[in-house]
Amino acid sequence: MRGVAASVVDRILGLAQNTFREAARDRVPLALFGAGLGIGVTSLLVAAMSLGRDRSEVVAVLTTASLSLFSLIGAIVLGATLLYKDLERRTVFPILARPIRRGELLIGKHVGIVATIATFAFLEGALALTLTALSRDDVPMARALGGWGVVFLVSTAVLLRARDRSTPLLVLAPLLFSLQFALVGPLGDLRNLVLASVVLAVLEATIVAAVSLVFGAFSSPFLTALCTTGIVLIGRNADLLAKLPERTFGPTLVAVGRGLARVVPNLHIYVPPRVVLSGHAGGSLGGYLGEAAAYGLLYAIVLLVVSTLIFRRRDFA
Repeated sequence: MRGVAASVVDRILGLAQNTFREAARDRVPLALFGAGLGIGVTSLLVAAMSLGRDRSEVVAVLTTASLSLFSLIGAIVLGATLLYKDLERRTVFPILARPIRRGELLIGKHVGIVATIATFAFLEGALALTLTALSRDDVPMARALGGWGVVFLVSTAVLLRARDRSTPLLVLAPLLFSLQFALVGPLGDLRNLVLASVVLAVLEATIVAAVSLVFGAFSSPFLTALCTTGIVLIGRNADLLAKLPERTFGPTLVAVGRGLARVVPNLHIYVPPRVVLSGHAGGSLGGYLGEAAAYGLLYAIVLLVVSTLIFRRRDFA
């Protein structure tokens, strides 16, 4: 049994690695990071023009908001296109001709998409920490940029010897974020804000990628992206839908809103108020992140089971 389980895990990880490589070849993580870099530079300009407000707070809030937004966009786009590409190019046939089940293919795709989004999230999180530190007067520039210098030297040595230049990003991105988190020093509540934003963005992308695979198992990329976007919009407003006033909207709309709030994943928990992200909501920040992780993983598993059942019935002819 252990040998069978290990074989299944190896196949899934192999599919996930190929999915990550394909996304990296399409420059998805770098494109998302480039967009996030543009927002980061803009945040410095906005902070400089913000009179009476803490500049570092403005930078941290804007960069973490862009991190959440671009993580969602990446999960939707990748979930809508990567599986369809295999079907369109007929590369799915040699894959399934091997001892690989359709469910393993979907799980591998999902893990690869989440790994891609996590890579971007770590890079963007490191950028957020760096720009937040640079906007403060009490953090030296050498300290704020220290992690980037170390990772640049390490990545240069690794990439010169590596045959595959995309896979090392899976290690270099979290390494960069960890170094920046340690080197920038205490930034007050802003360091917790960035850390929590990175974790929650990856967890939310885990659910969104699973949602997109459910629609991608039977639909076109356009419809998959459209339906997934609709689910995201409903999920982000799930708390509001569950509390619609009956006097204003009537019993029918209230019942529909409550039904949607119960069925659609509640993505509002991944964009909590600032007081929660800063760790001042009464409970511990770690406890909140743990509950969000359990909710996200459970929902993703259920969605992957649904997508597998749908994909098994799909006729490739």
